[in-house]
Amino acid sequence: MRKTSIIIISITVLLALIVTISLITGYNNIIDKDESIKQGYSEIDRRLQQRYDTLIPLAEAVNGFQDQERVIYDMITSARQAYAEAKANDDIQAMIEADALQSIALTNLLALIEDNPNINSLQAYQTYMDAVWGIESALSEARRQYNNAVAEYNRYVRKFPGLLYKNLYDFTDEFEYWRVQEGADQIPDITFGD
Repeated sequence: MRKTSIIIISITVLLALIVTISLITGYNNIIDKDESIKQGYSEIDRRLQQRYDTLIPLAEAVNGFQDQERVIYDMITSARQAYAEAKANDDIQAMIEADALQSIALTNLLALIEDNPNINSLQAYQTYMDAVWGIESALSEARRQYNNAVAEYNRYVRKFPGLLYKNLYDFTDEFEYWRVQEGADQIPDITFGD
């Protein structure tokens, strides 16, 4: 009888240890995935701020070229203000919308500059354009990494055993993907008056 008690106690301790290790591992996995999303969001936020800090001087560098430039400058300024308000309110949806507005403004600005050969010859323009393309490339990569982290988290919390850990530790059901507004990649037709 004593031997049976030792076996039962040993099995109970082993099961308790397995459950404890499983709970710790599951919790750590969901924390890692959650932190990857936060890190990705932070990188997008940093890249958006870098973009806004670069595009305003770019718009000012080409200030005075046609009426369309004023509209574009206003778009950039409005998008920057929308971004600042969204960031202050920690509103990711509003940040996504401000990002889309900025993308449209940038596309319009690029079309304006490409249609005006006087601007293309400026060294300052080329310096800014190189910076803008670098920022846009980095921002695109940051969005991709964020969305990959969101996909990984969302898959994890929808499958077993991640679903149990999400409910047990009261984590977010699913995160939203970062989407660029439809039409942000379209180059507009800009015509200049006489």
